[in-house]
Amino acid sequence: MPSPNPLWLQRLPGDVRRRLELAEAKAREVIAETNASQALELVAILAPRMPFDEALDRYVEIMELSGDEEEIVRTRALSDLSDPETGSELARERHRGWGFDWRYATPVGALRLTRRKRKGGAEEDLWMELFAARTWEALIRAHFKHALHFVEILDDHAPPTQAVSLYLAQLEVPSARAASVYQRVLARLAEQQLPRLL
Repeated sequence: MPSPNPLWLQRLPGDVRRRLELAEAKAREVIAETNASQALELVAILAPRMPFDEALDRYVEIMELSGDEEEIVRTRALSDLSDPETGSELARERHRGWGFDWRYATPVGALRLTRRKRKGGAEEDLWMELFAARTWEALIRAHFKHALHFVEILDDHAPPTQAVSLYLAQLEVPSARAASVYQRVLARLAEQQLPRLL
């Protein structure tokens, strides 16, 4: 991936720069919304096992969010949770925890409880991995769409590779995701622009 040159960006016509700024703002909004909705989905999945805050912490951890991105996701998730419909759905799935059962008060019962918790932990780990994969895919699709928009805006001013690289740099897309987005955008452009073999 070529790295974008900031001087090149400053030389673009003012109207093109404004269109890029608007496209970047829209992309940031969509990415934040995608993250927030995915976070709430994880909260709903984990609601029978843990409280909202813990589930949200798990989301932040598996998606490796920090700084502004983390704050935006937490704020959006809390805001969405205040929606009566979302709140009532999560209330139905409220945290039940493991609870205390007198059957586990014997040595054999304690062993059963330990096995149950271990099995639950392994199941949760699998859920986290599957959920992370699905969320990464949703974020990559969102970035793909907006990176294509950057290519369209810069069509007369820069090659597509430079436009995609600019998008990825402006949105500070993590390198693993950035490589996927870059390849997908170029593959789509190849379908449209490469001459057809007869």
